[in-house]
Amino acid sequence: MRNLIRTLRRLPCLLLIALAGTQAAQAQFYYNGRGPMNLKWRQIKSPRYKLIYPDYYAPAATALAGFMDSIAPTIAHGFARAPQRLPIVLHTENLHSNGEVVWAPKRMELMTTAPAGDIYADPWLKQLAVHESRHVVQLSALRSGVTKVASWLFGQAGTCVGMLVVPKWFLEGDATLAETQYSEFGRAYQPSFTVGMRALFAADSAYVGMKSDKWIAGSYRTYIPGIYEYGYQIVAAGERYHGPEMWGRAVEYAGKWPIFIVPLRIYLKRHYDTHLSDLSRTALGDLYRHWKPYSAVADSYRTLTRPARDGKAFTTYSDPLRTPWGIVAAKTDYDTPPRFVVVDTTGGSDRTLRWIAPPSSRPVLAGSTLWWTEFKPHPIWEYKTYSVVRSLDLATGERRIYGRRQAHYFVTPLTVGGRAFIAAVSPDSLGGSDLVLRDAEDFRETDRLRFDPLTTLHGMAWDSTTRTLAFIALSEAGMHLRRTSVAADGTLAPVGDITAPSMVTLSGLTANGKGQLYFSSIQSGKDEIHTLDLTSPELVERRLTTSRFGAYGPSADSAGVLFTTYTADGYLVATTGAAATKDTVRWSRLPENLLNIPAPAWHVPTMSALPMDDTATTHKVRRYNKALRWFNVHSWAPIAADVDDLLNTSERTLNLGFGASLFFQSVMGDSYGSATYGRLHGDDWLQASWTYAGLPVQITADVEYGGGKQGVYIPAGDRAAGATAPAGLKNYLHVQGSLSVPLDLSGGSHFRLLQPSFSITHYNSLMYDPGKARFIQGYQKYQASLWWSDNRRASTRCIVPRLGYAVRADVSGAFNDRFGTVYSLYARGYLPGLMRNHSITLRAGGMYQSEAELGFTQKPLFPRGAYNGWAAKYYGAAAFDYTFPLCYPNGGINGLIYFKRIWLNLFGDYSRGAYFAGGGSTRPLDVWSYGGDIAFEVNAVGSATPATVKFTLAAPSNDAFYFGVGLSMSF
Repeated sequence: MRNLIRTLRRLPCLLLIALAGTQAAQAQFYYNGRGPMNLKWRQIKSPRYKLIYPDYYAPAATALAGFMDSIAPTIAHGFARAPQRLPIVLHTENLHSNGEVVWAPKRMELMTTAPAGDIYADPWLKQLAVHESRHVVQLSALRSGVTKVASWLFGQAGTCVGMLVVPKWFLEGDATLAETQYSEFGRAYQPSFTVGMRALFAADSAYVGMKSDKWIAGSYRTYIPGIYEYGYQIVAAGERYHGPEMWGRAVEYAGKWPIFIVPLRIYLKRHYDTHLSDLSRTALGDLYRHWKPYSAVADSYRTLTRPARDGKAFTTYSDPLRTPWGIVAAKTDYDTPPRFVVVDTTGGSDRTLRWIAPPSSRPVLAGSTLWWTEFKPHPIWEYKTYSVVRSLDLATGERRIYGRRQAHYFVTPLTVGGRAFIAAVSPDSLGGSDLVLRDAEDFRETDRLRFDPLTTLHGMAWDSTTRTLAFIALSEAGMHLRRTSVAADGTLAPVGDITAPSMVTLSGLTANGKGQLYFSSIQSGKDEIHTLDLTSPELVERRLTTSRFGAYGPSADSAGVLFTTYTADGYLVATTGAAATKDTVRWSRLPENLLNIPAPAWHVPTMSALPMDDTATTHKVRRYNKALRWFNVHSWAPIAADVDDLLNTSERTLNLGFGASLFFQSVMGDSYGSATYGRLHGDDWLQASWTYAGLPVQITADVEYGGGKQGVYIPAGDRAAGATAPAGLKNYLHVQGSLSVPLDLSGGSHFRLLQPSFSITHYNSLMYDPGKARFIQGYQKYQASLWWSDNRRASTRCIVPRLGYAVRADVSGAFNDRFGTVYSLYARGYLPGLMRNHSITLRAGGMYQSEAELGFTQKPLFPRGAYNGWAAKYYGAAAFDYTFPLCYPNGGINGLIYFKRIWLNLFGDYSRGAYFAGGGSTRPLDVWSYGGDIAFEVNAVGSATPATVKFTLAAPSNDAFYFGVGLSMSF
């Protein structure tokens, strides 16, 4: 009890420090962006959840509600506490298929559009609902003991106390286990889920004993399967060895006693007499022995490429295509960002054709033109994205883009009766997919096939011999091949089946134009290349490959079949003969289960047995009014803090005081802010901030009152003549209003941002007027800014971009002729350094300030660590940075700290200015500094989230030696 009291005394400081970093970003707790403002929302209220969705999504939302009700009685398997009720927000226009559960403000967010690839044979919404609902169970179990007390003290943010000590590998591993238990052949049973581990173990058995930190944090040296793969194996093994209640009890214990730092480990040792390290070695050892015979199988094909840099970096080739110019494939590795390359099969260097964004669906070749799709953000709304069609003529280099404000996958050019068309998969408005046919000349839609609700398409291929447009369909019945045909008038025929639905995952569908389909299938227990003969009445399916680890993404022509094969060094290009058939494939509901040690059964219904029916729920449907929930207070703290002091470059202090802080954010993310009142610096202090992001123009209002007295401006000459500050000064007051329009214009390999902004700030400072021999209260400052940046996509190992630039123009002044007006320009450029992943940053800034009685000290760029307290009339500055990785330690004290990367930045800064000296004169002054940053990228206490601790040392010309410390987190 004494330890508990001591810890509770420290909790306010710990929570405030955590909240302080967030408050600096205007109190954004897990702010994920904003959606289109014109959507009208509705809600389904259940005792277990509140489902919020756009009104047009009503049929799918009602069906999802029925499914959520179906899994509710069993989703808490192994946990004693019932899951909490929380809002579930459905984002229907975001193509980045994902989901998350966050706790401040608490909510579940689901991106409902199914991914184009990387999906197994259960409907996406069902997969997502099970996985994220399990996260709700986990976090609900934390609310006991110290974590519950923290929730009283700090609201929803108090749950973060327990979350800090529950490793993310458990959270994701347990949720993946839930997905698998609710499926006939679920996520963790997919061969692609374990392929990374299987290849590592086969390359070196020492990986079986690898420390947990490396599994969790990963490595910049090579690919290490992460928290989902590792977490699932440990969680499943724990249940297999110790029973289903093991983890639920451990999580509750962690919530009760987060003060023990590693409570999960302590609980397992006390109650199950096992260390996590022992559990890990035993579980991975079992897997190694189970996988060993399957990894000893020889590849039945020839590999054409090698990993980048002779195996020293993880390389990914994908979707190889044979062209007259050689084999073309998409490629990326740890040292180089994504691009299309002409593959060098002799062991030399590949030739880059074009830098790209990672394709959103696989590329295809039609004649001399390469076609693919890639994601493109909406300029304003983060929750609205597109998938545009791009083409590259390999003969002429001509590039084109189609469907800029549309969503297409698996673009497939075809010609019928001399007329050219483009077929594509397009997500519909209800969580399913449409098959769309467009005229190739003007991209005008000629026909569209719609399918049963929530049926999604995950591949497409055109065979000109049989005039078959084949595609992979996924419905509640499972995954299978289907087909249609195209008429010369641009219409699509009714759909027919090629194969029967099953739980066998299919991907990478293509055709050779001679009646043969090729695709990757897990029917045999691994991902292998299959072929299906459309010209035979029996539609015979055969397996083409036998692989050690897996074969993916085929393309075929008269020369054979190209595809990629997995190795411990990445995905490499391979080939086999088109006639190299192995086995005739017989249909079965389930694939062979070769690679998985069965987990103990939860005895829960499978997703296939729980249909999504829009008549399955009777909960009331109501309108959801966003405006009424703008000020949703979710967290608080019995403390007042001046966060600006913490973030100030010259005063790294955190001033705490007694008071109250409230944090609010709407569940929709369109409104957020904070309010604080308390005693600070011996005075009453009030701070409040509010941002509304529901319009294209973001509006922010800030106010700060107290914490000190209003400023007093007395010119030096008047001070010498005896002018003094009046008695009875008022409290300090600062009120600011800001408008900004961030426009994301990214596309291809470029990240582009255009942002105009404008702000007006009122200060209640007193200014001495010598003409009237009295003080005038208050002045208003304005600032207008225009920012543009364009950076090339960087590689995994790059610390800052190697190519890019940014420019900014600012005008600042006051609505008072006693102040000068500042006009400034700033420019930044990134250039490649001398070696891989080395970057040069060049910056320059200049300004002019009109002469007046009072001047501003702000400058667009100033030497680091130097004193900057003078106002300048003319000013120019330049800075040089050279940033590079020093080493990748990949080690530390397991469970405490893991050093992933150490990098250095060497810099030199120089400025020259003409500074106001009074009486209308200026004095020239040069200021410079030099120094460096050394940064440690670490994962602390088994966290999957890296933190970078940076130490800055600078030797300025006009001040003492500077030493600074910075901390940044990556989410």
